[in-house]
Amino acid sequence: MIKKIFLLKIEERNWLKIIIWWELRRILYNFFLVIFGVLSLTVLSFIIKDLWSFFSPPLFFFMWIAIFLILANVLYTSGSIFQILCRNSNNKIINKIKPKVFIYGIFISAFVTLLPCFTSGIYTIVSGKRIKSAYADFTTEKPNIKDIVGEYKLPEKTKKELNISEIDAQKIKIEFKADGTFEFENFPENKFGGNLADFENINAKGKWKVELNQGSWILPMDFKNITNCKTGKEEGGTFDYGSFNLNGNKPPYEIYKMIGDPDSWEGITMIKK
Repeated sequence: MIKKIFLLKIEERNWLKIIIWWELRRILYNFFLVIFGVLSLTVLSFIIKDLWSFFSPPLFFFMWIAIFLILANVLYTSGSIFQILCRNSNNKIINKIKPKVFIYGIFISAFVTLLPCFTSGIYTIVSGKRIKSAYADFTTEKPNIKDIVGEYKLPEKTKKELNISEIDAQKIKIEFKADGTFEFENFPENKFGGNLADFENINAKGKWKVELNQGSWILPMDFKNITNCKTGKEEGGTFDYGSFNLNGNKPPYEIYKMIGDPDSWEGITMIKK
């Protein structure tokens, strides 16, 4: 019974019977794909920190699943094509392979589906670091406003990325006040997004608050007054500079300002003094 399901004897079978044999087993093949996929995602969830943050928004997850299933089924069709083209072959190697093409296809699909587990696992072991996206560190538990209030500075990583000397870093003032206002001095800001090194220092004042957005806590920023430190030009009105993200689920929190394309993961990190 099992041999009839997985092995195809194609002697004296015409091309139509071969196609029907394969199409009747397409559902079984896709069932194995789902099993392998669930197993792969389960293993990856232990290896990669906050695996689902790579599929944000969730639509991306379903999109990649659809693309994978379509490609897998296109390759599946090649199995019947191979057996049709080689059904009259006298080559010993091909004749040995022909009946088991369906089984080989299942094993290859299992290997491809589980390959991310092997590669990410090896990377984690060799590097000693878990793979994670920038979204993985976002604060998901409601923070206490008192733990956010205070003065912040740029860590060494951000200073290197922005090429800011220690002397210039000392001039930077980042303060979130208890009354819901903030004050920045010599703050490295890129109003229009882009490269991290493409920034201008500004002095700014405005209001901040804490808000839940798509499962993580953010700081919506309302800039009321902005002055370009280089030109001394003051820009009036209200500016929508987007939101700052909170990193970590316990104090001291990091404040993260994304710059440019979100897919680039570039941003300015601020840590509490």
